[in-house]
Amino acid sequence: MKALRMDLVFSYWIYLWYILYAFKFIKYSPKLALTIGLIDNIVMLFLMIHFGSSKKTIVTFIIVNTLIKIVPLYYLRAERIKVKDLLFTCVLFAVFVLWLHINRQSLIGNLKLVHDSLLYNKNKTPIMSLLAKIEKNFKNLLIL
Repeated sequence: MKALRMDLVFSYWIYLWYILYAFKFIKYSPKLALTIGLIDNIVMLFLMIHFGSSKKTIVTFIIVNTLIKIVPLYYLRAERIKVKDLLFTCVLFAVFVLWLHINRQSLIGNLKLVHDSLLYNKNKTPIMSLLAKIEKNFKNLLIL
């Protein structure tokens, strides 16, 4: 099975939302969504350690999530989460689920693919897949 496309992973939707918010294109703060995502990622990190994921996968996971969750949360640290932000989060999530359906994907299936990929070093998430391809191509260059 191929790696998931970026548009099929909600974390990247949230990160795009953060960028649009930082540049004042969207008025709803992504702080709540980023916080929920970070909590999920902390649980995932403990599962990765428990299941014996490779150190390379764990380090990459930490770096990627630092860039797409912790740095934005640091930028938003002084903001308060408002009801309108909660509502926008719910609407965006509903649109995401609809997008999955349009693309013949399921939320549960995608979550399982992401978790299995990270727990068992399968490189099926967008960034992990990209980095694995870059590494493979770089190794091929060194051989020549």
